Order: sequence, then structure tokens, then C-alpha cells
Amino acid sequence: MSTYDAAVVGGGPAGAAAALALARRGAKVALLEREPLPRYKTCGGGVVLRAQRLIGLDLGSVAEKACRTVAIYAHDVDGRFPLTRDEPLITMTMRDRLDYLLVQTAVQAGAELLAPCRVTEVATSGGRVRLGTEHGPVWADFVVAADGALGNVARLAGWPDDRRSIPALEYEITVDDATFERLSGEPRFDVGTVPHGYAWVFPKAAHLSVGVLSTQRGTRDLHEQLERYLRLVGIVAPLEVKRHGFVIPVRPRAGALVRERVVLVGDAAGFADPLTAEGISYALRSGQLAGEAILQSGGDEVRVREHYHAELAKGILPDLRASRKIAALLYDYPRVRGWLFRRYGQAGVEALAGPLLGDYDYRRVVRRLVRRPLRV
Repeated sequence: MSTYDAAVVGGGPAGAAAALALARRGAKVALLEREPLPRYKTCGGGVVLRAQRLIGLDLGSVAEKACRTVAIYAHDVDGRFPLTRDEPLITMTMRDRLDYLLVQTAVQAGAELLAPCRVTEVATSGGRVRLGTEHGPVWADFVVAADGALGNVARLAGWPDDRRSIPALEYEITVDDATFERLSGEPRFDVGTVPHGYAWVFPKAAHLSVGVLSTQRGTRDLHEQLERYLRLVGIVAPLEVKRHGFVIPVRPRAGALVRERVVLVGDAAGFADPLTAEGISYALRSGQLAGEAILQSGGDEVRVREHYHAELAKGILPDLRASRKIAALLYDYPRVRGWLFRRYGQAGVEALAGPLLGDYDYRRVVRRLVRRPLRV
């Protein structure tokens, strides 16, 4: 029987961050991943600056492209609004390599990697949690559920799934040299092309990640929207296309995120940015907070819950609420969006970029909007 201070389920950014925080402080940690590593993960793979600062690692070994300029295309006003900084605003990665780097860092700090290892049962007994796996039981004082949007640990532990998840579709596209040269200079985000959402082109080392998402579930044919967007950006004869659909949880679960000695983090908790759908930043931070809560608890579940919820209430949860308000303005009210771009243009884009750069949070952006009431 294997027994640990903590078992972390999921080898993405949230799980790796939790395992690293625990292992660095001397805790005995198991990191369970259901697939052999490295493994493909559907994701745009853009690591924004705030996430890079949270990671605290040199991403050079896994970077496909470091982008110091990002362009926002506002089709309501036929405008292009660039953002440029001296350091990379977004570092493009493939998630298999990024996640493997993060997991290796946790393992080097002392975490024990169990992969492939699928969790099939979660049960609390005698002040510990027993995880049933394909390779036998794993016992831990606490479990961190970091198994993503479609993971099963929260369900097995008894949580109802009241997260709000939105659909996204991404194509990994290989194009001819001329098209790649034209579109690989900078990442672009297009608003006003997809109803209730946006489209993007992320340049990688030798291909393009192109995608669309909608903040309304089940109301739009994303394949049709993406094909239309490909024509818009001039991708007419791709050499190879790999299609991937996925969901992004942009509203957290209601109620407690710690129960029966299980802590929810990252997408398993519902911590993706409602405005951008970027989830790596909140995954990393919630994983770190979960690790810190377990370390400071002295094995007491109540103290873990109180510490974790208190820290979430200081940062992640109010920031997600503020982001959700901004997302509603931009995606659900085209006239408001057009007015905002016409009225504020580049200054507005710079203000919205602040949270992604880690300079300040979305609450500051909302306070600015409140001080200047919208009359459209």
C-alpha cells in the first residue's frame, strides 16, 4: 500500500504547481497522470506573461515562439490594435512539452510520478483518502483534483458539476511557406467575427494554431465559424489540418471547493478566464494555493478549506467575476463593443491587457468602467 501526505491527480499546470509547492517543502507527494507523459493536450498553448511569472521557469526549451507583439482585430470598427512590450507577451508552446517540463520540475523537487495511472474510485476512510487506480490503491492525507475540464475525480468525490463550460474548436494547420510567413509574425485575436466569442491565430514553430470559441453553449456551428474565419485570414489551401474540439469552464463550481479531504484546482474547479478563456494562469495559482493550504493545515481538513477559500477570495474569485462582466459587454452586446473600440481604441486595449500581463487585475478595469458610465 502506497501512502502519501498528498496525492495530486492530473499532470497539467495546476497539478504540477500543487505537487511542486508541496514537494519543495518536504511533503511526500504522488503525482498521478492517466496518460503516459509527454501526452498531447488540446490547447492554444499560449503562455501569457502573468502565467510566465507564476511558473518562474525558463521556458526556452519548450517555446515554439516568443511573441513581443500581439494584435487585436476589432471588426466592428475595422481596426487593428497592437500591443508591444520588451518581454514576451505570449510564449507559444505545445502543451505536451510544457506540461512535461512542469511535471519534471515537480519530480526533481521530490514528487513521485505515477503514470499512466487512471483513478477509478475516491473514498475517505479513517482521516485519509483512498484512490482506487488501475495499479492498486493510493492512500493520501489529502487529494488535489487537477484533472481538468473533463476529469472524474470531483464527480467520484461527490461534487455536482455546476460549472459553466463553453465550447471551442481548434485546428492545428500546416500551410505553405508564403502563408506561414504572412501569419506567423504575431498572434492575433479577432472580435466581431464569431457571435458571442472570438477567433485566433497562434503561430507555432512550423504550423499555425487557429481556433474559435463561443461564450454561448450549443447555439453556434463552430466548424462553420472556423471555416469562415480561415477564409477571412486567407488560409485557403492548407497542407494538413488536425481538428480538436474542447470545452473551457469559465464559471467556478458553487459552494465549497474542499470536501472530504479533496481540493479542486484549475479547470476541475472552473477557473478559466471568462474574457480570454485562458486557463493556465489560474491553474498555476490555484495549484500553488492548494499546496500552501495543505502544508499549513497540520493535517486538519477544516484549516485546509478555510485557508484555501480565504486565499481564493482575495484574488482568483473576484477577478473571475470582474472578467465575466467585461466579457458580457464585449461578446453579448455588439453595439457596446463597437462604441468601446471607437471611443477608447488603443487605450482600451492597453487597459484590458494589464491583467494578462500581471500588471493589475480585472477589478481595476471594472472600476475604471464604473467611473465612466456607458451610455450607448
